[in-house]
Amino acid sequence: MKKNRVSNLDITTKKTTEVINVMFSRLNVKERERILNMIDHFIMNELNVSKKDIPWLNSNKSNMDGITHFLDLMRLGYARLLDHSEKQFIKRIH
Repeated sequence: MKKNRVSNLDITTKKTTEVINVMFSRLNVKERERILNMIDHFIMNELNVSKKDIPWLNSNKSNMDGITHFLDLMRLGYARLLDHSEKQFIKRIH
């Protein structure tokens, strides 16, 4: 049986944002924004990416496919890491 897999090249900023919103749908808007800002802060400060080069913060950068794809995957990866960490933390408490 052949599985339909989504290629990493099919990931777009819009799809990444949708996945992250679903991932954190249990949170209210304010908490979700706080987590996304924390991820963006990490990308800007720890990876030395300027705010003007982040596609979801600067709509003029939508034509930079290589860096956009990389940053989308980084944001999704950090979101998954935070989501998993929070779930494990809650599981240990209860």
